Amino acid sequence: MPGVSTEVKVGIFVLVGIAVLAYMTIRLGEFKFGEPEGYQIWAVFDHATGLKTGAPVEMAGIQVGKVERIGLYEHRARVAMRIAAAVVLPADSEAFIRTRGVLGDKYISLEAGSPGAPPLKDGQQLVKAKVPTDLDEVMAKIGSIAQDVKDLTGSLKVSLGSPESQRNISESLANIKEITAALKGVVGDNQKRLNNVIVNLESFSRDMSQLSGDNKQALQETIQNFRAISGQLDRTIGALTSVAEKIDHGQGTIGALVNERETIDNLNQTLASLKEVSRKINEGKGTLGKLVNDDTTVTKIDEALTGINDYLGRADAWRTYIDYRGEYLMHDEALRSTLNVRLQPKADKFYILGITTDPVGRRTEKDTTITHYQGGASWQTREKTVTVDKDELKFNAQIGKRFYDVSLRAGLFESTGGIGADVHLFDDNLTLTFEAYDFREDENPRLRLAGDYHFWKYFYVTAGWLDPLSDYDHDNFFLGGGVKFYDDDLKFLLTSAPTP
Repeated sequence: MPGVSTEVKVGIFVLVGIAVLAYMTIRLGEFKFGEPEGYQIWAVFDHATGLKTGAPVEMAGIQVGKVERIGLYEHRARVAMRIAAAVVLPADSEAFIRTRGVLGDKYISLEAGSPGAPPLKDGQQLVKAKVPTDLDEVMAKIGSIAQDVKDLTGSLKVSLGSPESQRNISESLANIKEITAALKGVVGDNQKRLNNVIVNLESFSRDMSQLSGDNKQALQETIQNFRAISGQLDRTIGALTSVAEKIDHGQGTIGALVNERETIDNLNQTLASLKEVSRKINEGKGTLGKLVNDDTTVTKIDEALTGINDYLGRADAWRTYIDYRGEYLMHDEALRSTLNVRLQPKADKFYILGITTDPVGRRTEKDTTITHYQGGASWQTREKTVTVDKDELKFNAQIGKRFYDVSLRAGLFESTGGIGADVHLFDDNLTLTFEAYDFREDENPRLRLAGDYHFWKYFYVTAGWLDPLSDYDHDNFFLGGGVKFYDDDLKFLLTSAPTP
């Protein structure tokens, strides 16, 4: 800054560093002044297995508080929760202890009651509290079902394996055979009568056509319908006759059941196979037997489901951001541009890759000693060479982690090593940035202090101070703006853009 001494610049830098350090200490230590925010409610559950102090309390998938204490109350689990002051809960709301994913961490889910109910106040009890069915109860029910299957196969063995049961089955099959034989006889004896009925219907239709001239067309259509029905009835009788003959000759499943002893033997073998399968399941043999009797199989299934749940959670949390920013440097009257790609595999971890055009450039001094010889004498001279890599592309490659409202970064800043910190305020709409890089023994490091304000979803404005400790009077105030997208925004813009 022109006209400001180095001592003043160093003092401003130290004050800014102390302020950032104090804010980070308060945020990271969760230190708060006065009473805790929000209000406390409590609920009683049958058990709180897996639930821990500090677990989130959510409503409609949004965190509205956290678990403050867990203790015993009349041989049940008493859970105290701290709820945000802005969230108003009706007195008839319900609380559930749920599991995130399939085998994830426990948390409390709230379902709001009726809007007309009075709101819960600080220290009141949430009467409705339940613990949904967990995996242990499901496996217990599967074991009960397996026992029922075992009992059923045992009953079938007793019912169908005795000589009396086999005799009853044989008598039933003999009765079926007699019924089919009688049906065949009835069809054969009355086939001529059925043909006579059809002939009489044809004669009756001719008489009806002569009775009324006005309805001649309608009567003709009725007669045609009767003819079609009679043809179908004739074919049906023929089909029944064919079926009866096949059964009598032992053809088809029913014929084999009526005429062959082998069918009964096959049925007995099937029942014996069912008995053997039930025994193997009870002894823990085979896949189903291991699932019912072996805890190791259940543990492996749990581990597989946990891996799938973790993989899906990581895929869902991955985000890619593209950020362009332009900063107009007041002192040098030049535009400084930066394009960064932010890869974020988790909500609190990210990587930054990008390029920056630096209109000021990095100043490098080189001292060269030259030895001269003449007439047997020698002497030395020194030359100083100063180079400035002005308007060259510089590269950014950083790794960062977020702690609550503070993000810390380290890596390459404009092709030199450095560190940075970002303070996020007002739901991340305002970001205060501090960066220090290009550390050299003979010069002060380059510093960058900036503030970004997001006034719309994709756009923001920025202002700050670049190189406040510059030894060559290159400190600059800057103003500018930027645009920021993430992967879902790009998909929306590309699919919604009009096509020619």
